[in-house]
Amino acid sequence: MINHVGTREIKTERLFLRRFTENDLDDYFVWTGSAEISRFIMEKPYSNKEEAKKTLLKIIESYQSMDYYMWGIVFENELIGFCCGNEINEDIDCICIGYGIKKQYWNRGITTEAVKALIDYFFTAGFNRIFAYHNPLNPASGKVMLKSGMTFEGRIRGGSKLAGKICDCLQYSILKEDWLKNKECSSNKVSHQ
Repeated sequence: MINHVGTREIKTERLFLRRFTENDLDDYFVWTGSAEISRFIMEKPYSNKEEAKKTLLKIIESYQSMDYYMWGIVFENELIGFCCGNEINEDIDCICIGYGIKKQYWNRGITTEAVKALIDYFFTAGFNRIFAYHNPLNPASGKVMLKSGMTFEGRIRGGSKLAGKICDCLQYSILKEDWLKNKECSSNKVSHQ
């Protein structure tokens, strides 16, 4: 059974995951206004800060709901991206993870660290299945999913819409039982060193 706790602060070794505020508009617009950065996470980038501000204010208002999950990713005191949980299915205790960060922080393990933190957060809250998917043209996102302990499930034809076009997506998932086994194996490795 899911115990919805909403978007609470999460700290990892290098990251601080927190709620967005109105003061985040400039950083938020860096990735939501960039065609290159947003091409795999949005239908189209915002053309101006006013468009971005409307969405940011909706995000902030949504924090009132306990089943709303959206974090800003802070690295070295800079807001560099987001991670979230959506597409919740209460019948099977399932949630989808999404993410995106500024280009200069790509390929540094930051997104993987954030996704692992969300996996821990959601399984602790009672979810049984966590999944994520990406556009086949974005293989780096699939690597994040694999490094986070997810298993490739397959290609979903016409399963997503990005940049205004319907496209295929590649889906990955992890079950709570897999997560528990991985945690048990990790603790056994540590105790035997």
